[in-house]
Amino acid sequence: MHRQLYGSSRTIRGLLYALSLAIALTLSPIPGARAAEAEMVTQTITLVDETRPVKASMGFAGSPERRIDVMIWRPEGQKRPLPLIIYSHGTFGHANNAKYLVKALVDAGYVVAAPDYPLTSRRAYTWITFADVSDLSEQVRDLGFIITSLTGDANLGKLIDPARIGTTGHSLGAVTSYFGSFSARLRDPRIKATAPIAAGDPVQSALDTPMGMAGAGYWPGSVPVLFLSAEHDVFTALTGPPHVALSRVAPPKHEVMVKGGVHVWFTDPREQAGPGKNPDCLFFEEHLPQMTLPMCQMRYSLIDPEKQRAIARTALVAFFDAYLKGDKAGRAKLGAISATFPEAELKSSD
Repeated sequence: MHRQLYGSSRTIRGLLYALSLAIALTLSPIPGARAAEAEMVTQTITLVDETRPVKASMGFAGSPERRIDVMIWRPEGQKRPLPLIIYSHGTFGHANNAKYLVKALVDAGYVVAAPDYPLTSRRAYTWITFADVSDLSEQVRDLGFIITSLTGDANLGKLIDPARIGTTGHSLGAVTSYFGSFSARLRDPRIKATAPIAAGDPVQSALDTPMGMAGAGYWPGSVPVLFLSAEHDVFTALTGPPHVALSRVAPPKHEVMVKGGVHVWFTDPREQAGPGKNPDCLFFEEHLPQMTLPMCQMRYSLIDPEKQRAIARTALVAFFDAYLKGDKAGRAKLGAISATFPEAELKSSD
């Protein structure tokens, strides 16, 4: 049983968004940048799962039912059903923290939905003091609940192609997306492609940290997957060496490693640090000052943050075009990512 309550709706002009990104751009052109931006409609809806509670945690008193606020973006003037992509935010992130990816996907002809998970979003109605990652298993279940709610809705259901659904997400949201496809107990077979961003090794994360994933099981089947990773990602380095997650799954599988990239630059412009200092370390300095991380004692030659976002945007759209739309040009564009961006290293197995 679920209830659905509609919230606000408005039209976002792509030109205004392009101007907001201009602050981060250099004077030189960046491959993958788009000259024109389409308009898109965004709305916020509230879904209520009456069969699952939200536990008391991080200053929230708990609730007998699970409320999830979801932002939805779609092309203005949409006339036919389009593929749906669910974006999941990271630890203490929020639904709206990768707008550059949302814009790219909507421009390419996708509907995008992004929940504020009640125990890991800094903007959720729960007003938590910090994220409770032990709620991860419930977030994975939320994916299926959101799919069912949106595709079954009298209005939104007409705008979504239920046979073409994908997931993506950043950090903890990437781990959510991964288990939504590769957990034997929690996976949703309606998800036809997934693109975890800065996931590290989700299995190791679940082993190292109580995430509620005990008994989730491994599903050995095939779901097309793209891992987007960064060479100097402090967060994922804590889960082990690169490419382990890629080795765990069956083809078709791909991983784009951004040379000189960092964890936080996969989201919208935010963190800046001193010259050569890894901005990932700002999170640990603020929230976990007792931790000593060798990567935070070093200085690196880092990529331009907008170049990293251009790589992510280009790879993500190409991947979903290839596997949700059956677009051969999308597969070719993904295969050529290293030629388009010398900073992008691609590993693939079809």
